[in-house]
Amino acid sequence: MSKDGRVKLLVTIVDRDKGRAAVDIYRAHKMHFDYLCMGYGTANSQILDYFGLAETEKDVVFTLVPETRVKGLIAEMNERFHLNHPGRGILFTVPLSGVSGQVPQILCRDGEEEKEELTVDNANQYDLILVVVNRGNVDTVMDAAREGGARGGTVLHARRVGLEDGENLLGFTLQPEKEIIAILSPRPQKLEIMRAVNKAAGLTTECRGILFSLPVEDMMGLQGIMGARQPE
Repeated sequence: MSKDGRVKLLVTIVDRDKGRAAVDIYRAHKMHFDYLCMGYGTANSQILDYFGLAETEKDVVFTLVPETRVKGLIAEMNERFHLNHPGRGILFTVPLSGVSGQVPQILCRDGEEEKEELTVDNANQYDLILVVVNRGNVDTVMDAAREGGARGGTVLHARRVGLEDGENLLGFTLQPEKEIIAILSPRPQKLEIMRAVNKAAGLTTECRGILFSLPVEDMMGLQGIMGARQPE
């Protein structure tokens, strides 16, 4: 393990019902902190056809992984799901600023330095944009995001807790039913996408959207997609 026992959040997005297979791989590597959610893709039919994406329903797996194990896991996931081919899935890591003290000890014990070599996209080229809006506003968000240069996203259903009565906050009534839209963006396009989404679906609109972004590190599954143009 690395000297600081650094742990990353590994996010895996694959077609519905393939999440279990991903979890089995992670469990075989003694990755015991994984969480499976159901989501769906937002790319329009032309984009789906262009990239060979037959499925819009997705499994999203969140996994805590020691930094030293990331490359080996990505190599095995690529072998299993062929992530280096467009439309087979997306996998990336997000750095964590803190984690429960026992987690690195559990994840890193008996671990070995991974020897597999695999080329992954530059850590500093992408960001993950998260947009939290009232339920039913995905199309508004994605229409604006595409105007800013986004190619698609993944949606998770969520529920706001703690203020179920819709407490008025800063003059806005915040509904409990939410949708979280996750958009992977090349870093140069991030601000343009966020500005477009904020204008159309920000907190002062009926969507009541809240936006933030996270840096993305190791990534696989977007080769040929981010730079591709939509067919005429």
